[in-house]
Amino acid sequence: MLNKVLTLSIILLFSGLSMAQQGAIKKELTLKDCISIALKRNTSVLQSRYNAESQNAKVLSAYGGLLPQFSGGGGFSYQQQIAPVGYTTIQGVLIPVSGGLSFFRQYGAEVDGSYTLFNGLANYATIDAAKSSSESADLSYKRSKQTAAYTTVQDYLLVFNARDQMKIMGGNLKRDQQQLETIKEEERVGSASLADVYQQQATVSADEYSLLQAKNAFDQDAASLKYYLGIPVTDSVEFVDSTIVTQIDTTQFPQINQRYRDIAELVGSALNSRTDYQAAIQSLYASKANLAVANAGYSPSVSLGGTYQIKGPTIPGINDTRAFYGSVSLSIPIFNGFQTQTNIQVADVAVKAAQQTVDATRRQVQLDIYQGLLSLYSTEKQYEAGMQSVNYAKINLETQQEKYSIGSATLLDVLTASAQYTSALSSRVVAAYNYIQAKQQIEYAIGTIKY
Repeated sequence: MLNKVLTLSIILLFSGLSMAQQGAIKKELTLKDCISIALKRNTSVLQSRYNAESQNAKVLSAYGGLLPQFSGGGGFSYQQQIAPVGYTTIQGVLIPVSGGLSFFRQYGAEVDGSYTLFNGLANYATIDAAKSSSESADLSYKRSKQTAAYTTVQDYLLVFNARDQMKIMGGNLKRDQQQLETIKEEERVGSASLADVYQQQATVSADEYSLLQAKNAFDQDAASLKYYLGIPVTDSVEFVDSTIVTQIDTTQFPQINQRYRDIAELVGSALNSRTDYQAAIQSLYASKANLAVANAGYSPSVSLGGTYQIKGPTIPGINDTRAFYGSVSLSIPIFNGFQTQTNIQVADVAVKAAQQTVDATRRQVQLDIYQGLLSLYSTEKQYEAGMQSVNYAKINLETQQEKYSIGSATLLDVLTASAQYTSALSSRVVAAYNYIQAKQQIEYAIGTIKY
């Protein structure tokens, strides 16, 4: 039992530390809050950041290729030898002169250094490749943050749309419930039939199911948003933002359309601001630099070497013997099993692939802008049509309700008008969020979306 309590305590401790490191999540999150959380927690953003940090570290290593290389070391050797004793005779006396037990100790230390004078400029090309790769990774990281912001906006709007749809369905249910009570009262006094009561009860039941479906859609969209933000889906979080409104000022449409009128100008601006396109160009530069490194494999290399060494039988006497060795070496590649040729072919293919990526990204920029403009124009028309549909459906419902109250319309006419009004409200809300999303899509396509 004690072990279980201890284990649970440890789990809770580490969970608390983890939450403290990531930061506590507020109970009410605005769109700005969600974007900030996505930039800190989203897996794709974090992976892109780690890759950028890794590539940045390689730049320092590449510059190190221009500097001398040094290493140092030291050692101690001990030798014990037993040899047969040798004798010599001096004036008839036998005297030992060699052999027996002997010892030998030596302490030593040395410093080795080397410096590459020339290697076909491969060291400079390596620096160029590392710098371009680092720049590409940094630009990709920036684009990943833009993508996270854009995706968060889209998911956040889906949650708001689902919540508004739930409100519409709730309002429709309340209206039909009131209508049911009215019909029941009319049936009691004999001005309505029992069939009308049953029909209205069926309508209320259908409304309750529609409300349940709308609530499920809201819960699913909210869970998807929390998942993208890196928040446990079981956490109780409210998404509240007063800056998001579905009443669109249609008088701004001509001004916005004028701003996005010239597609060629938008594409040119996007090519300068889209960090994914700039990252593709930097990757191409890195591939070309790696090709230069591979071609340097055919070049001779010249390097300097040197060793400074000290040694002695004792540590205080380690400087008794000192020596310095210097060398100049020339290496000329003759044959290495076609490795250099293979490296060049691989690097050349990488250059061609990188060029294709640049071309594909350029076309993607054009496609994104074109599709974004189409979405913007179509959602403008969709919203305008939705507003007109709501106005007509509202008037028609009020008219049918008045006619029904005086007996000149059937309950079916009222139910049909009510369904049309509910559908029109739902469509107008969808059109409003589609328009807001289309504006964000244009900014993301151009590369100006803020995070």
